[in-house]
Amino acid sequence: MKKYFIYAYLLIVAGCFTSCGNDEEVNVNDSIFATGTTEKETAFDQWLLENYIYPYNVRVKYRMDDTETDVKYDLVPAEYNRSIALMKIVKHVWMEAYDEVWGIEQTQTYVPKLIQLIGNVAYTESGMILGQAEGGLKVTLFRVNEIDVDNIDPITLNEFYFKTMHHEFTHILNQKKAYDPAFDRISESEYVGSSWYQIDDEEALQKGCISPYAMDRATEDFAEMVSIYVTNTAEDWEYWMRTAGNTGRPILERKFEIVYNYMKDSWGIDLNQLREIVQRRQNEISLLDLSTL
Repeated sequence: MKKYFIYAYLLIVAGCFTSCGNDEEVNVNDSIFATGTTEKETAFDQWLLENYIYPYNVRVKYRMDDTETDVKYDLVPAEYNRSIALMKIVKHVWMEAYDEVWGIEQTQTYVPKLIQLIGNVAYTESGMILGQAEGGLKVTLFRVNEIDVDNIDPITLNEFYFKTMHHEFTHILNQKKAYDPAFDRISESEYVGSSWYQIDDEEALQKGCISPYAMDRATEDFAEMVSIYVTNTAEDWEYWMRTAGNTGRPILERKFEIVYNYMKDSWGIDLNQLREIVQRRQNEISLLDLSTL
């Protein structure tokens, strides 16, 4: 089954992420491991039933399950309270944003049917895997245990979660309906595969790619265009266009035209409208109760 990954540089990020403390109160009955037997149902399980399974037919696995992970990575379970916070954020910023733009029936049809939460990141020679989409049916979100529920920073959340979620969902949509293959040929000679992490932001932009990771391959380029566009402001986008200069800007605008038309013609989604909705919902995170079920 084909898998898609999204990576990040090996940087230490401050803000909403913090090292895991040992002073957190833990309910020993809320096991974060899948034992192979019937686990005790938690309040979170009931909340997931009402907020994910009933409305979207989506199962969320926050307990560690070896059958859903790759044994070559050194992974740890997602912590219970941080899993609660993340799934509240995911529902508000990702799923309900699409509900607004095309209706819940469409969201029900195309969202992945399994979301797997992992406590840490998976490291490769290219960097950190922050998200993974598999066959249009499953999305894995990493780094759950570094969310600081008491100090939510939307900018950092944007980089490590919002962009990841929209990026991975774009892969899923691309698997359902193919985009114009002309997109793949625009920067065909610029794609560098796993060497993308050696390129900085400015160089990528001037070569006509919206991010260094977009230089991995065409499918990642396409997903980066969508995810970065909707999770950032119009002012941010214009700044990157100016940075791209006379060489990179025309390439990026040509790509974006294909991306915009694909989302509009294939899915009925106006990316400008989606961006407005996503931006508003990102700003509403501070109003969410991320702990009470």
